[in-house]
Amino acid sequence: MSGQGTWVIVAVMVVLTLGRWWWRRGAAREVAVDWLQRHGYRVRSLRMPFTPGPVFGVRLLRDSDHAFAFRAEVDDRKLGGSGVVWLRVWTGWLGATSDDIDVRWERLPEGGGEGGGAASRADSSLESRLADGQLAVLRAVAEGITIFRPEGRTPEAAAAFDERVEHLLALERRGLVSCSSPLAETRAGRGLYAAVRDVALTDAGRRELERRAAAAT
Repeated sequence: MSGQGTWVIVAVMVVLTLGRWWWRRGAAREVAVDWLQRHGYRVRSLRMPFTPGPVFGVRLLRDSDHAFAFRAEVDDRKLGGSGVVWLRVWTGWLGATSDDIDVRWERLPEGGGEGGGAASRADSSLESRLADGQLAVLRAVAEGITIFRPEGRTPEAAAAFDERVEHLLALERRGLVSCSSPLAETRAGRGLYAAVRDVALTDAGRRELERRAAAAT
């Protein structure tokens, strides 16, 4: 085979590889947008930055080269407020996008913005409820729970679990617990999250519980 023929084959392979990557990326992006919209978020921007994002957990027997991480700026259409979330969307060996998404919030919506009438009326009782919820999750982790899942398949159970995961993520940002990336719920009619694994209490979390116990005596 001539040198020119070799270069033609190489060029064709490069074009096919780049085309397949672009097609898989487009399919993954559509899945990310669909997931956000189905869960009540208005997408303001969705991009795949080249800068490092959050550290997603390692998935057993999964090749991260077949996943795409997107950074989305969103508005919460239910409670109001805006936030930033990273979605890691996995694709199959043949390029077909799978229903497998990891979620990592960079900034949770605080509520009180457009469409957030209920959230805008929140007062100190809401703040107290959120603090109590985080403490309950922290104590559950201290008791040895390492995997969190919904306690049922009802809409009420899904909503309660979503709130619990947000408490867990808030604790992680405070350095009180560590956990893997929450696994997103991809089935319609369910909540935002399907499970959170590898949850562990940190030294700071242990000290916080000891401090609270001492203050209560």
